[in-house]
Amino acid sequence: MHLLQHRKHVTEKDNFSYLLFSLFFLLLSSAMVDQFFSSSLIGQSLVMAFTVISMSIGVWSLRSSRYAFNTALGLVAATALISVVVIGLDRADLAFIHLLIMLYFFIMTLRLAAQQALFSGQVTINSIVGSICIFLLLGLIWVMLYLLLIEFTTPSFVGLETGPWQQNFPDLIYFSFVTLTTLGFGDLLPVGPLARFLVYVEAIVGVFYMAIVVSSLVSAGMNNKQEKHH
Repeated sequence: MHLLQHRKHVTEKDNFSYLLFSLFFLLLSSAMVDQFFSSSLIGQSLVMAFTVISMSIGVWSLRSSRYAFNTALGLVAATALISVVVIGLDRADLAFIHLLIMLYFFIMTLRLAAQQALFSGQVTINSIVGSICIFLLLGLIWVMLYLLLIEFTTPSFVGLETGPWQQNFPDLIYFSFVTLTTLGFGDLLPVGPLARFLVYVEAIVGVFYMAIVVSSLVSAGMNNKQEKHH
């Protein structure tokens, strides 16, 4: 009984703290790998390992839905298996499966986070943290889309070196969030029609997300005040 109560408490009050930590861990670890192990086999292995670790931590934020939690555990196991196959058996041709699994994981997590953080009708610290997580998930979803595009169509971007997705992962994280915030530094450029499509759609989503999250939080805050007065 105590275990169930603790689980419920964590799920309702601070589940997004797990997700935020896992996403920040993924971003930071990818940057560190790029800084110290760029273009090496060790670096590629570390990127895959860190994605599995990040997903494992993020799973705990999905405990409010048993189906999502069990599905996420299966995705983590599948990702770990694919990582072993790709690195251990040198099957780089199967790397796209790793990207597809991560894409599905991020989309599933985004949907559940949006339901709880943006459409719950309440403003809490957890919902604000959840809004930050959604923004980070949007950027990472587009990273997966860019990487999958590169796997199947070339050239897609100017400024990226030809190599496995693990090598381009940190650069595309940088590019994705620069695009999502509409900064657009210009050191990486989309050259293919599909790449350009994904880029301008991401920029549009970034602008509209900021408007949606602000309006949702303000509306929920006003509702909370009205309920207190009544």
